[in-house]
Amino acid sequence: MESYSVLMSVYAKEKSLFLKQAVSSMLDQKMAPEEVVLVCDGPLNEELDQVISGFEAEHPDLFHVVRLPQNRGLAAALNEGLKVCRCPWIARMDSDDIALPDRMTKQFACVQKTGAELLSGTVAEFATEQLGQDETVTEEKMQALLKSEDLSLRSLPTDDASIRKFSRKRNPMNHPAVLMKKEVVEKAGGYSTAYPYFEDYDLWLRILKTGTKAANVGEPVLLMRADEGLYERRGGKEYSRYMKTFRKRMWKEKDCSFTEYISQVWIRKLVAAAPSGIRKKFYGKVLRK
Repeated sequence: MESYSVLMSVYAKEKSLFLKQAVSSMLDQKMAPEEVVLVCDGPLNEELDQVISGFEAEHPDLFHVVRLPQNRGLAAALNEGLKVCRCPWIARMDSDDIALPDRMTKQFACVQKTGAELLSGTVAEFATEQLGQDETVTEEKMQALLKSEDLSLRSLPTDDASIRKFSRKRNPMNHPAVLMKKEVVEKAGGYSTAYPYFEDYDLWLRILKTGTKAANVGEPVLLMRADEGLYERRGGKEYSRYMKTFRKRMWKEKDCSFTEYISQVWIRKLVAAAPSGIRKKFYGKVLRK
C-alpha cells in the first residue's frame, strides 16, 4: 500500500470548527495517512491552537506541526510543509473543506490504473449552512449533502491529453483535492510566491512540462465550502491585476497562445469587475455542473 502525507496550511482568520472537520475527514479516510503536516502560517488564535493541540495529544506520532513566526502566504507555507513531508505521496487538503471517506482509496486506484503522478478529482461545492455545526461530519451526512439539488460540481477532464488541453484556459486540478508524487513537485521547483491566487495553477503547468502524467477522478472526492467569501476573493482590482500577470506568464512560457491569453484576460477581467452575486452565478452556471 502506498503511503502518503497530508499537507495543510492554516492561518489566524480561519474557523476552528472548519479546521476540526477538515482534519477529521482525513483521519477518517478508509486509506489512512502516514502523517499529517500542518503549517501554521503565522500566529493563530486561541481556538485554532486548542484544536491543533488536541489533535497532537490524540495522535502524537501522526502530526507534524510547523509554526511560522509570520504570515507568509499559502505558497510559502506549503513549501515549508513540503520540506518535512516524509512520504512519497502528498495529499493536499484545505483547512475548511471536507474529504469524502473514500477520497484516497479512489485516488490511489486511479494512480494504479493510469500511472499518473499528479491528480485530483471532482469537487462538490456547498454552502456552510447546509451542513450544521458538528465537529466531525458523518458519512451519512456527506451522502445526503451530495444528493442536494443546491450542490454544484467542479468537474475536470480525466485523461492526460484532455487535461493538458484544458490547462491552456483553465486550472486543470482542484487544489484542495490534489494527490501528487513528492519527487515531481520537487523536480518542478515547488510552489512559486510570484503568483498569488494562482500559485497552484502555476505549479501544475510546470509539473506537466516535466512530462509527468496527470489524471483526475471523475466523481466527487471532496466537499468544498462555496460561501460568499469564495467569490469575493475572485473579484476586485487586486485579483484582476494578479490574474493578468499570471496569464501573461502563461503566454510567455508558451502554456497558451496569444489569442488564448487575450481572450482569457478580458473574460476574467469582466467577471472580476462584476458584483459578487453575478460572479457567483457565472461560476455556478457556466464553470460548474
